Amino acid sequence: MRRLTILAILGVAGCNSNWRTEAINNAEAIVRTEIHDPTIKFSRVEFMGDSQTGQTCGYFTTQVWDGGLITKRFIVFIDGGGGQNPFIDDPSARFPINKSDFALNWQDQCVKLGYNDTNSTIAGSTDGTSPPDK
Repeated sequence: MRRLTILAILGVAGCNSNWRTEAINNAEAIVRTEIHDPTIKFSRVEFMGDSQTGQTCGYFTTQVWDGGLITKRFIVFIDGGGGQNPFIDDPSARFPINKSDFALNWQDQCVKLGYNDTNSTIAGSTDGTSPPDK
């Protein structure tokens, strides 16, 4: 009986991580499609919340026309974000959001829900909203 209980717990834990992994993979695919760049690199991606109303938060790095790299933050809501998925910290994104509104969403939807954003401030930033230099 004890073995059966342990197997059931492991099975539930395994299923629990599968939907989170799937949500992260889907969020990355949405961002790749939005940015029109299948080669972007993701970092510090975490899923916050539950399988119905949660969101994926993280950073991506892409190469720009002059060969440099730029790092941006994103939020993808599992429920579609009211049709405005993804939220990207870039005023030229398809669903533009100004810096202060994105920073507020980042704090409320990611950091306050447990996202570990301890290494996200570059030198000279005082608000903690700037991504790291890459």
